[in-house]
Amino acid sequence: MKRLLTTIIAFAAVLTTMSAQTKIMAHRGYYAHPGSFENTLTSLKGAQKLAVEAVELDVHLTTDDSLVILHGPKIAGTNYANVQQLDYKTVRSCVLPNGDRVPSLREYFTQAKKTTGLTLFLELKAHPTPERETLLAEKVIALCDEMNMYDQMVFISFSEHLCDEIVRLKKGALVMPISSSKTFSTQELLDRGFAGVSYHMSAVMNKTHLLDEAHEAGLQTVLWPVNSYDLADFAIRHNVDYVSSDQPQAMQNLMGAIRELKWKQTKKLIAFDLDGTLTQHKQPLSAANRAVLDTLATRYEIIMAGAGNCKRIYTQMGEYPITIVGNYGMEESRIVDGEFKIVRTEKADVDRKFMDKKCMELRKKYGYTSYKGDPLEYHESGMVTFGLLGTKPDAADKLAFDPDKIKRREMYPEVKEIFKDYSVFIGGTTSFDITPKQYNKYDAVMRYAAEKGYSKDEILFVGDDFADGGNDSQIRIYGMDYIRIDDYTRLPEKLHFLF
Repeated sequence: MKRLLTTIIAFAAVLTTMSAQTKIMAHRGYYAHPGSFENTLTSLKGAQKLAVEAVELDVHLTTDDSLVILHGPKIAGTNYANVQQLDYKTVRSCVLPNGDRVPSLREYFTQAKKTTGLTLFLELKAHPTPERETLLAEKVIALCDEMNMYDQMVFISFSEHLCDEIVRLKKGALVMPISSSKTFSTQELLDRGFAGVSYHMSAVMNKTHLLDEAHEAGLQTVLWPVNSYDLADFAIRHNVDYVSSDQPQAMQNLMGAIRELKWKQTKKLIAFDLDGTLTQHKQPLSAANRAVLDTLATRYEIIMAGAGNCKRIYTQMGEYPITIVGNYGMEESRIVDGEFKIVRTEKADVDRKFMDKKCMELRKKYGYTSYKGDPLEYHESGMVTFGLLGTKPDAADKLAFDPDKIKRREMYPEVKEIFKDYSVFIGGTTSFDITPKQYNKYDAVMRYAAEKGYSKDEILFVGDDFADGGNDSQIRIYGMDYIRIDDYTRLPEKLHFLF
């Protein structure tokens, strides 16, 4: 503990120079706990539950040209020394130390797609010949094409041939060479079409200018392995984008402590979600949380950024005097001369025929053909609410329907794909909110910040639902600093460091 505190104090001295928030990559998934093992579906699910930003995984080609996930080449718990010399059936017959089977890349992608905000750093392992490596690259790209994985993918490899092949095969793919000794000039990385570079700490410990130059050129940097406070310190000081760690949970705790120190010094605007963050769903603002807002308002500008309209938010908050950006940015209210006033309202056209057709198709597929009221609610702003129980469900049915959002999260990838030209959120207790693409909480807050002269680094968002499909999700996806509130009654405890 003493060492941790000393390290955190040392970090405080350099916080004002930090311009990038270093993200955590779970090296081979989150397996540093009982019942898990590296590069398994169990370790992937653990990383998803831990909510890290990225996962590293390793892919090999079997003798019958199947793609399997294993660090290798030896298969742990067996006498097989090289997975690349085995056929797929033999590999799949092996039981790993935690009881999992060696996963196929298809299985891994299927699970990873359940957390679309998770970045996969897919390491293509070196193979004996250039021909086998080219085939590996072709097979990986074909599967990524089939499963539409590119929004989540970064391709990495120690083999420069494999890196060059991915660049050749897929225009726009994010590719990074991995190195434990060789260093690359920024110009070489750019000339070869690479998105960045992944270094072992020893390769750049005495060549930090390479990290700084890559960052200035807009390239991403990864450092590995980062399992200690000293190495995390190094990564943060040099604005590294990702640290690859075998102890991602410990790194989360460390980064959390660092961020709290940084945020108190640098933040000027705090934007709040309402339901689940400051209040129970559609319930009044408590005296305790009202006091939190009062205290923060003496040091920062505070605003509300909600899914509902401004008047509804203002009323629910007991007419608390605060600027409100409502309807995902389609509306704005301020307190002018002590009075609530709508200062901006925007509307958008919506294709009702398309909405009606697609939502009815979804109802039939998932069994929600019985509903009360109307099947869809069309708001004057252009936002559409797709309530699975209709627009007028019984209150008890509404509360009991999907309290943990599991039903809607299962549907979300398909709903998002169908309405890909819109922003789609899991809203309320039974519904999806569908808005014009440009309206979401991230863009709403950034628009307000630009008008007031705040930079992105000066903003902090406080919300409860940053998971894929959550109405705060774009805040996480587009890299705005945020605090997750799991229990609105604990808001004072979670935010006391800002006082």
